[in-house]
Amino acid sequence: MDLDNVSENTHIYEETEDYIILDNEQKMPVIMWKDKNVVRDLKISRIMKKAIQSVGEEKYGRGNFFIDRFQSGEETHLTWYCRPNMNPELIEERSKNSS
Repeated sequence: MDLDNVSENTHIYEETEDYIILDNEQKMPVIMWKDKNVVRDLKISRIMKKAIQSVGEEKYGRGNFFIDRFQSGEETHLTWYCRPNMNPELIEERSKNSS
């Protein structure tokens, strides 16, 4: 996913001057740091973790997700994923109930 071609129907959870949290193609929240040249340090890691953790708790429920800090290699920005660690049908049901 590239910040230059985010479709207009993409769900955006939060956007600041430093990062954006949005759903990727699999409807999974991702946080992307806007500065392509950022060097990941403790301060940036803490900011990203706190932001994506609050979205994960809202979407999946406390303890039902994990933060994947490993990039696939195709990302142009520092990107972390909020992945569910529970049954996909339960996630879908919870998403419908919270809408």
